[in-house]
Amino acid sequence: MLHEFRDKSIAKRLSGRIRKISKGMGHIKIMHVCGTHEYTITRFGIRSLLPENIEVISGPGCPVCVTTTREIDEAILLSKNEDVIVTTFGDMLRVPGSESSLVDAKSRGCDVRVVYSISDAVEIARENSRREVIHVAIGFETTSPSTAVEIKNAPENFSILNCHRLIPPAMEFLMERGNVKINGFINPGHVSTIIGLRPYYKISEKYNVPQVIAGFEPNDVLFAILILLDMIKKGEFEVRNEYSRVVREEGNLRAIKAINEVFKPSDVKWRGFPEIPGSGLKLRNRFLKYDAREKFDINLRNSKEPKGCRCGDILKGTIHPRECPLFSKICIPENPIGPCMVSMEGACAIAYRYGSE
Repeated sequence: MLHEFRDKSIAKRLSGRIRKISKGMGHIKIMHVCGTHEYTITRFGIRSLLPENIEVISGPGCPVCVTTTREIDEAILLSKNEDVIVTTFGDMLRVPGSESSLVDAKSRGCDVRVVYSISDAVEIARENSRREVIHVAIGFETTSPSTAVEIKNAPENFSILNCHRLIPPAMEFLMERGNVKINGFINPGHVSTIIGLRPYYKISEKYNVPQVIAGFEPNDVLFAILILLDMIKKGEFEVRNEYSRVVREEGNLRAIKAINEVFKPSDVKWRGFPEIPGSGLKLRNRFLKYDAREKFDINLRNSKEPKGCRCGDILKGTIHPRECPLFSKICIPENPIGPCMVSMEGACAIAYRYGSE
């Protein structure tokens, strides 16, 4: 895939330096927590440019994928109310719940609409004042500022099914209780544009793990790997910013202020994970009227995970997509069993389209 790089000479030099510095280092496992990074790594064959002792694995960086089956079931249940319009992003439409998906609900006559932003959902609420509009609010720190801004000016007939999550607590959980030895992190560029560098510092300090915030060009990722290997070799455990053309140490202060004004941290489950302390965002008391779970009586039985699906293990980094027995056999993009095969940022969908290497 090297011919598809914009600057092959830089890629060759970086690959050569990675091979040189990694000699004698033993097996090194680097985790990224961003679906776009997985796309870049797989699409451009970056793993094939690395020596055998350097392994790059994907973690819980796909917001659609980490949304739990229960949350999908909640959205489907709410859509069955004739007075309700459910809005969602396109990737969420086909994610299987316990027995069906939102696209199935739509085919049965439920009013489920795809929007490109939460502002579109708020506009639908203004245009349909006699109906309730519920937006399935997913995403990490990248999308939660938009939710916060819209909530402050939303009409009374609008609410969110809140599925927002925070990346740093999940990274800390992986270091504290994960089953994978992680030698370094490639941190997400989009999330870091919002939160900056500071939330990552305590992870490096507490767990002696280096981190590099990386951009999304292939050479960004290769350079981030080189920086990580250099720190590992020197025994340095810092947070470095390869994506300095976009990410500032303090982050986006206006976005952070908006998040903190509307939300507070909460404990929440992720797909494949138990409850992770402080990894969710809960609406503050004065905004609870916009919480669909508070507004509607959601009475669900226990949700069931898709039989045989190992999306949870892929999100924890314990297996690669091709190690799931359903991959490319029963589970394909046209018939996804789990969310990792649905989302454009899902590791399985990316591996299916471009190959694991």
